[in-house]
Amino acid sequence: MPVLTALLALLAGTFDARARDLTPAERERPIIIASDPWCPYACDPDADGREGYMVDLTREIFEGLGFKVEYRVVNFAMMKRMAKDGTATALPGMASDMDGAVRLPALAQGNSANAVVMARTQSFTFTKPEDFEQFRLGVIKDYDYGGTLQEYVDKNIQNSDRIVVLSGFGYSHLVQGLRMLTAGRIDMLLDDHNVLRWQVRRMGIQQQVLTQSLKDDADLFVGFSLSDPRSVELARIMAEGTRRLRENGRLSAIMRNYGLEEQAALLNN
Repeated sequence: MPVLTALLALLAGTFDARARDLTPAERERPIIIASDPWCPYACDPDADGREGYMVDLTREIFEGLGFKVEYRVVNFAMMKRMAKDGTATALPGMASDMDGAVRLPALAQGNSANAVVMARTQSFTFTKPEDFEQFRLGVIKDYDYGGTLQEYVDKNIQNSDRIVVLSGFGYSHLVQGLRMLTAGRIDMLLDDHNVLRWQVRRMGIQQQVLTQSLKDDADLFVGFSLSDPRSVELARIMAEGTRRLRENGRLSAIMRNYGLEEQAALLNN
């Protein structure tokens, strides 16, 4: 703790100039982080005993400057509404600006790819979304998988032989999908690579299923609601804080705490 306290104090002094455009009242307003459970990026503390590495990162940067930071676990639809009306300040795990609702920092806070989890007996090579046509693919309601992959999901959303939509709160949709997979009711489940690996380990089914990246890697960010007038400055603070925590190795340490050694190495290259 003394080392961490000293580090935060050092970071606060370094970043203070970056927050100079905020009024005292704006500094006093809490940073509200909102996310559905998407561990290891943003977790459910009651289920996981931790908040997620992007939540930890955001806390370290902003609490070091004296901001109050609060984390709220909500469902995905509520998170989108909070981003648009400004009741959420920060949203972890963003691959896009959510149709213009959030501002992304100039520097990413992570990187990952879409992936599928399947039975270990399944053989599959992905080259294009149409490769899924012979499989029943589980997807999460309201998620955007990006590009041609999302186009495939949208095109086949009414075809239950190709797309099975899962919904719920917290981990219920992923648990449901993995249970359907192990029972043979779907052939594959689509989600973020790190999220799928985390949930597979959490359920202890590593010997039954295999997680395969689709290798469409994209940067991930902690985005800031454009409905919050502080978003420009907060995004700048986030980028600068991320850069410094990369350089001093602290970001790698946070990520390693969540089993993300490979991703930490990529970020530092």
